[in-house]
Amino acid sequence: MVHDLSFLRELVAMKDEMGVVSLYVTAEPGGGAPALREALRAVRERVRGWPDRIRRATVLEHLDALEPEVAELADPAAPGLGRALFAPVCTGEIRRATLQVPVGTSAVLEPTPYVRPMVTAMATSAPAGVAVVRREGVRLIDHRYGLAEDVHRSAFHLDCDGSAPRERHRLEECLIRCLHSAAPEISNRIGALRWSDVLLVGDPELTRILAEALRPLDAVQIGAAVEDGLPAGEVIARIARELAGVRVRRDAELVQRVADLALTGGRGCLGLVPTLGLLNEGRVDCLLLDENGRWRGGRGRDGFLYAAGRAPHGVEIVEEPDLGERMIERALESRAEVMTVHRDAVGTLSAHDGVGALLRW
Repeated sequence: MVHDLSFLRELVAMKDEMGVVSLYVTAEPGGGAPALREALRAVRERVRGWPDRIRRATVLEHLDALEPEVAELADPAAPGLGRALFAPVCTGEIRRATLQVPVGTSAVLEPTPYVRPMVTAMATSAPAGVAVVRREGVRLIDHRYGLAEDVHRSAFHLDCDGSAPRERHRLEECLIRCLHSAAPEISNRIGALRWSDVLLVGDPELTRILAEALRPLDAVQIGAAVEDGLPAGEVIARIARELAGVRVRRDAELVQRVADLALTGGRGCLGLVPTLGLLNEGRVDCLLLDENGRWRGGRGRDGFLYAAGRAPHGVEIVEEPDLGERMIERALESRAEVMTVHRDAVGTLSAHDGVGALLRW
């Protein structure tokens, strides 16, 4: 299954006034089944308290009908570390998603799917390209949402081995030519596979040459020996710390960009109240949220979102305990991007409610 912005937009379009059941489970050691069952029990208790008998019975019947799906979702033998299921009450439609990264464990019943765990999981494991650079060639690995897959190999055909002193310069020139010839394929993959980051792994001198060939791309160089034949997943495991650091750096750079634009009157915004106003107007191009942030507010009859206590005089609002989810939903509906920012990269956002945005105009 392809997990991208289109997938998230399809999810938030899945509306049902009776409710959409959203289930998440992380199949960690010990299993997530008990926690999921407990979360579902809380949902049932809330539904049993509804005054509308027909609605109450319909939703409880739907939850009962989902029992086989719940059992499969929580099955420790099933594939996928992070699993999710979305099931509208009235249509009988079921959407599933599987990632190889944690998504937490929760059960939510709302008129729209609960997507924040999915957004956060996707942000922590955004598509990245890893080029393993060796004298024998370049190996490209696509890494996204916890999965690693070989996507290309280019073999270098060197006409000398550099063993003799007089051949070393010739070998160096040959390697430079080969590495430059590999750069276009990497550039093509960046666009086609939408890599957020590109990491070059191998001998520092070889990765330096390839990094220069890829400019103006700012590829990250990692000096690490990777033997030929090592499975893609093990290559990623060896550089897991560096991958995480790259994500933090990317998030921090984006936050700084938003702050610079906001403080100079450009197309940037900081703070919950101003961002909500621009989100309501459809001007947000990329919404930034602290991944650990929590916000309170409400929704007006016109669908506009307001921070707690900040609705205009006379505007009647319905309280939204999870305003962050509504902000994500609104952003996706308006075809904006959503970025949950790593806690170590929040920076300036922390002084502005953990909220910011890049604007369309």
